[in-house]
Amino acid sequence: MPWIEANNIMLHYRMEGPADAPPLVLIHELGGSLESWNRVLPQLGHRRVLRWDWRGAGQSEKIRGELALDVLCADLAALMDVLGLAGPADVAGTALGGGVALAFAARMPDRVRKLAVSSPAIGGASGIEAMLRARADQVEQEGMRGQVDISLDRSYLPKYRTDASAYQEYRARWISSDPASYASHNRMLASMDERANLAKVTCPTLVLGGEDDALLTPSAMQEIAEAIPSAQYETLASGHFLAVNTPGLWAETVLPFFDR
Repeated sequence: MPWIEANNIMLHYRMEGPADAPPLVLIHELGGSLESWNRVLPQLGHRRVLRWDWRGAGQSEKIRGELALDVLCADLAALMDVLGLAGPADVAGTALGGGVALAFAARMPDRVRKLAVSSPAIGGASGIEAMLRARADQVEQEGMRGQVDISLDRSYLPKYRTDASAYQEYRARWISSDPASYASHNRMLASMDERANLAKVTCPTLVLGGEDDALLTPSAMQEIAEAIPSAQYETLASGHFLAVNTPGLWAETVLPFFDR
């Protein structure tokens, strides 16, 4: 059954790949789900891959009210425990999923062997809090449809919609997200500021930025990498949802880092 109760929440997950292969945890973006990694998965056959829907996202139990980043980190730790992933795993996250991955590595360094984050959202950016809170209020009142094209026109640029069916499927999943839970995720990001915790990320880390990402620019991503003791940085020809926009490029960049 692809659901497990962990940390007092019902979480939807998938574990795929050989049972004895090195573990890799994938963390999706704001508005996404574990299915955001569908086009990356075929290249991960040599890995034991754990994908999961955050609380409130995808097919996990829905939420209301405030959500703390610490809770998402505790959810992941509890899920890994229930599934028997006791040793350190490689962890990858994209956009806000990258921010969750960085927070997890900072709080639980013994659980992470290597870390790869693309356009990680860590909060603390001036001027964005009001926009996130306004978006949360709007989706609670009007639903997801009114925000879908506004959001995806910035995070899933038309030039990366070369696979039309993949884009339409992604858009359909996005619209089908629970508005109240999505609002909680936005308010969590609005209140986040992980800048002071970056120095606590001690594992080897790969930070990626997308050259077409206007939301979290390559220069901002390079600053994040410079604040992490054992990090390296690379700019790729991609957008904000890097692993979704360019899954092949993500895989050919990230997998050699994890595999060496």
